[in-house]
Amino acid sequence: MFGTRKTAAIVLGALVMASPLRAELKIGYIDSARIFAEYKGTADAQRSFDDEVAAWEKQAQGMKVRLDSLEQEYQRQSLMMSEAKKAERQAEIVKGRQDYEAFVQSVWGPQGKLAAKNGELVAPIVEKINVILNRIGEEEGYTIVLDASVGGIVYASDGIDMTDQVLEELNKGLQ
Repeated sequence: MFGTRKTAAIVLGALVMASPLRAELKIGYIDSARIFAEYKGTADAQRSFDDEVAAWEKQAQGMKVRLDSLEQEYQRQSLMMSEAKKAERQAEIVKGRQDYEAFVQSVWGPQGKLAAKNGELVAPIVEKINVILNRIGEEEGYTIVLDASVGGIVYASDGIDMTDQVLEELNKGLQ
């Protein structure tokens, strides 16, 4: 319902308005896009990802070539085929098309292998970033750290989450 930038602005506004925190408020930000672009470990992950994608593209291309070949062969020979042979070849073409489309969906679909591989390669990098953010946030006394690339909170010190208080106030009005 609310965008991450708007939510971050609301949280920041609430923090600034809270007088006990005003003197202790320390805010920082990161640019996760730049981190991913410049971190050397990302290049290794990208190479691995690109190799996997190239293999899937090659497999899909092979399936497409075979399917096209079946369709062209059917077109050339259909006048000489019996009805039974035509039906057999049409079924083979339909099966080939279904297999190709299922493969494409299994790789490039929303929950496909491509998304899974990306998550698999990005997750360790994100975990490293989070460990570093938490360490720096605690050691250097940051109250909150934002991500300029996505407009969200990537670190918040303990004790500034106001969710329970807001829910309590909201629920008071329903009783």
